[in-house]
Amino acid sequence: MKEEVKGIPVRVALRCRPLVPKEISEGCQMCLSFVPGEPQVVVGTDKSFTYDFVFDPSTEQEEVFNTAVAPLIKGIFKGYNATVLAYGQTGSGKTYSMGGTYTAEQENEPTVGVIPRVIQLLFKEIDKKNDFEFTLKVSYLEVNYLS
Repeated sequence: MKEEVKGIPVRVALRCRPLVPKEISEGCQMCLSFVPGEPQVVVGTDKSFTYDFVFDPSTEQEEVFNTAVAPLIKGIFKGYNATVLAYGQTGSGKTYSMGGTYTAEQENEPTVGVIPRVIQLLFKEIDKKNDFEFTLKVSYLEVNYLS
């Protein structure tokens, strides 16, 4: 009998932010192109990379969350663990994607990032489960490396 091999299901999403005004004023240009309907990005003219999800600069926070993160939260209630890791160089948009421009007064703004949306969805799902008792533990870590 062949033993089933189970891997850890890791999915990788690439989110590309738009150029910021400073970059535009310095004459910077977008060096990436996106393959319509495919989770693929092309660097320059010939180097293509495929991911599980690719979000181009026009993608809103809500779409990133609903596509790449919300299914992980639903899985938590089926007994799965979930981790979301934002990685990239300084200025690449990690803080914006994860936190956005969140304040308590702006909880429904389109600029709200992943973390506030996760918290909102967690409590929404917990409220649906009246016959369970929950203990919620959350970790948030931001590591900055300056050479």
